[in-house]
Amino acid sequence: MRAAILRGDRDIGLGEIADPEIRPGEVLLRTQHAGICGTDLHIFRGEFHDRVQYPAILGHELGGVIAELGRDVSGWSVGERVAVDPIIPCHGCPACLEGHINACRTLKLLGVDIAGGYGEYVAVPQQNLYRLPDKVRMEHAPMVEMYGLGHHILGRGRVQPGERVAIIGTGKLGLAVLDVLCHTASATETIVIDVAPVRLEIARRLGAQHLCNALEGDPVLEVMEATEGVGVDCVIECVGHHHEVPGRDAPLSQAVRMIRSGGRIVTAGLGAAPTTVPFKELVLKEAQIIASRVTAGEFPRAIRMMAKGLLHPELLVTHQSSLRDVSEAFARVDAESPEIIKTVLVLAD
Repeated sequence: MRAAILRGDRDIGLGEIADPEIRPGEVLLRTQHAGICGTDLHIFRGEFHDRVQYPAILGHELGGVIAELGRDVSGWSVGERVAVDPIIPCHGCPACLEGHINACRTLKLLGVDIAGGYGEYVAVPQQNLYRLPDKVRMEHAPMVEMYGLGHHILGRGRVQPGERVAIIGTGKLGLAVLDVLCHTASATETIVIDVAPVRLEIARRLGAQHLCNALEGDPVLEVMEATEGVGVDCVIECVGHHHEVPGRDAPLSQAVRMIRSGGRIVTAGLGAAPTTVPFKELVLKEAQIIASRVTAGEFPRAIRMMAKGLLHPELLVTHQSSLRDVSEAFARVDAESPEIIKTVLVLAD
């Protein structure tokens, strides 16, 4: 089959590999669309050498059509449209036994630890499949995982109706969180912070009430002004690796300064660089910093909301590329142009 093969750091291109073999309990999925995620970009840049072995087939945000059923598969039929949850936990470590499967000690992900969706076919365990309603366009199937992340992050932050929420970072993750936030949690006020006007404009279209360009104003001061000096109930940090802005603290430090006493901070970015945190202020506020990793069963909620037309993937999927142009697609994403939010690879003929 044809596949996008990552052969080394920043070296990805179209090639031919053997079709995957399906084991009992698995289906063979003909991939239709697969997203380029921030994690894919980190892998592409060579930041996952401890997990990813070259040559590798990436792609953990994907949807497709069932092409073949393996032995012991039940409840599924050839031709069904599905989205794929990439998480494969061990179900035996302490975290899994507590139901915290996304924190599994040996968690594996399709497209990271196991061959993923950047090929014409992929083998998928049947328990990782979710039916796509007809109202969900296949090109938006990769967004199911992103919106699942949005649900999970808001759940980790225990965001309640009527609360004030700030989101730092309007990349694909931050905007997905905002989309879910504005149409499920009923926040009283949403404050979004970034440095790219084009992304802040998308945030406005998704429902953000307050926009802050960190190049033009101090995010902490603007948040405090918007909340009458109290601070927000929850800050969601979706930046990860950040570019320094003169005169501004790192995003996580800003989060501590803009949170109210007793508030929550959810950090979901995968930045590798250490960052300073004003712990004295954090302690005096008795605020919490909460980490959020992948998803934990939120796919059905994301799919239902997409089928109801409550979310706006058409605003976030800004670019599509064919599989043969995968090298150019990754180069564009690697350049970090603010106009590119989510790029989806089209694998169907």
